[in-house]
Amino acid sequence: MQERSRVTFDALVEACAGLLVERGYARTTTNHIAARAGVNVASLYEYFPGKDAVVAEVAARLVDRVLRRLGRGAAQVVEGGEQRAVRRWIERIHDTLLREKKLVAVFLYQFPHTGQLDSIESLGPRLLEFSQEIRRHAAGFVRSDLSDASLQLLINLVTSTIMQLVFDPPRGISRRALLDELVARTEEWIRD
Repeated sequence: MQERSRVTFDALVEACAGLLVERGYARTTTNHIAARAGVNVASLYEYFPGKDAVVAEVAARLVDRVLRRLGRGAAQVVEGGEQRAVRRWIERIHDTLLREKKLVAVFLYQFPHTGQLDSIESLGPRLLEFSQEIRRHAAGFVRSDLSDASLQLLINLVTSTIMQLVFDPPRGISRRALLDELVARTEEWIRD
């Protein structure tokens, strides 16, 4: 893709992301996206067949951005040593999701085809692969017999708990208390 085309493509995707957060999926149109990007709607259709295709690209970039942030955080967690490593990791996941909360909410609650997006379908395997890499680098303080099945269950436990904390925190229990308990249970599961 030529530079000018890339700039237009990126402007359309960024415009769509902003509009999804501000207006929601149902109230965002291709006309809105094109206007926000500073192009006419015909230009949008040169790059995308419709709104859902732009939204799919927003989702792909969101997943990539989250995994990049977690990747940078994983290196810091492992290099920081064993003490408080699990806490740093869980807090990194929490903070990353909290930062992307408004856009993630669009895909959780508004976009009707989230589960059919390639980027979302590939998220589970990518998280497992990512966690396997962390396990290899953290061999000194992670159980050597931690199977991929255990790792997958752990991913599900951590992500679903953090998603609940970000999107529907329980009443009567503080976020800190739940994060502390999640850290303690995770450490019990993974420690040698």
